[in-house]
Amino acid sequence: MNLALLANLNTITFSALQILLFTLLPYLAEAMHVSLSLVVAVFSAGSFLFLWSSPYWAAKSDIAGRQPILLAGILGLGVSTLMLWSLTQWGEKWGATAVVVILVLSRVIYGLLASAVVPVAQALQVDLSESSSGSAMKAMISNSMSLNIGRSLGPIYVLLSGGQNMDRVLVGFIFWILLLAGINVWALGIKAPQMKTAPAKEQGFQAWGMAFNRMRWVFLLAVLFTSFIGILNSSLAVILKNSFSLSSQDSGLLMAKLLLVSAVIAVATQFMGRMFFKNPWQGALVLGVLTLLVGSVLLLVMNMQSHLWAAIFFLSVGIALVPPCYLTLMTTVDSAHLGLGRKAGLVSAANTIGYAVGGSLAAITLKAQAFSLESLMVFLVLLMMLSIAILYRQRFSAAVET
Repeated sequence: MNLALLANLNTITFSALQILLFTLLPYLAEAMHVSLSLVVAVFSAGSFLFLWSSPYWAAKSDIAGRQPILLAGILGLGVSTLMLWSLTQWGEKWGATAVVVILVLSRVIYGLLASAVVPVAQALQVDLSESSSGSAMKAMISNSMSLNIGRSLGPIYVLLSGGQNMDRVLVGFIFWILLLAGINVWALGIKAPQMKTAPAKEQGFQAWGMAFNRMRWVFLLAVLFTSFIGILNSSLAVILKNSFSLSSQDSGLLMAKLLLVSAVIAVATQFMGRMFFKNPWQGALVLGVLTLLVGSVLLLVMNMQSHLWAAIFFLSVGIALVPPCYLTLMTTVDSAHLGLGRKAGLVSAANTIGYAVGGSLAAITLKAQAFSLESLMVFLVLLMMLSIAILYRQRFSAAVET
């Protein structure tokens, strides 16, 4: 098995299951006989553990190797999903207290172990690209494509089930994770490329502080982008309902269609990007943020659904291009002192912070009603443009010095 393909399979599986579970939240709450608010709270807390565990496992992979850490991440994903499924089958017999305890444990395992999958897969992709004289940009586009493919497969998997037998949907995914774990075990015997590791002295809190200081502008760009996505994901249905006077059910259905179309556009954009962009400085980063700006402005001024679909097109192109760019920039920061896994872990932490900040900003904006969500999104894109301008200036200054 090609290790790049294995990294993509791990990423697709993680992403697909993540979206699938969020789609099944009402079903899970009903099957477990607990409140939906409790399930949402526990899921959110488990995801927030990524803030610490993703950087830990990514840095650990600099020392222990990418493949063993990936295996641990997939096993954690499988165990946590198996625990959730068991609650849907026998939770009523076990009682409310046992259900809550097992639910919390399943999300803790998810947050502590499954958090390794995405950053370590990213680091493995870059290792492979460098060992084959390939482009880190292409590797990061492939990684982002995998995430988007997974995001589209999760809902499609539910739709194919016809909305029936949700427990069988989970069982099918558990069997797939077990098969993938077996493939990961077999792949341990494949010779991995040399990793970009940090010197032994660069460990501990001081090393994390140094890494953050040297990556601060890439880190900020990642936080701003994922904050933007957090607002978009949490408030798009509200925007649709208010803009077109739709019912809650109609706005939800329209949003589902938009998300599926958006994922397809993003994958197509990234497929084209692999052919035309070898590094972020060739225009991919600028094009990505400009399309985000156009899409956000269209959402702000739209008064008909044609404007909406145009906005989704531009937003999807930007969503497809910006993450591979800042992930590629991450790989170039001080490679002599910072291990690639540590840097990937910091970006993963930035993503976790960004999603939390975005959701919080959306909630505050809806509560205060001082300005629109669309205006907030435009403001975040302008901040992204400022951080990109600083990154370009730093690149120009470094070129002049050399």
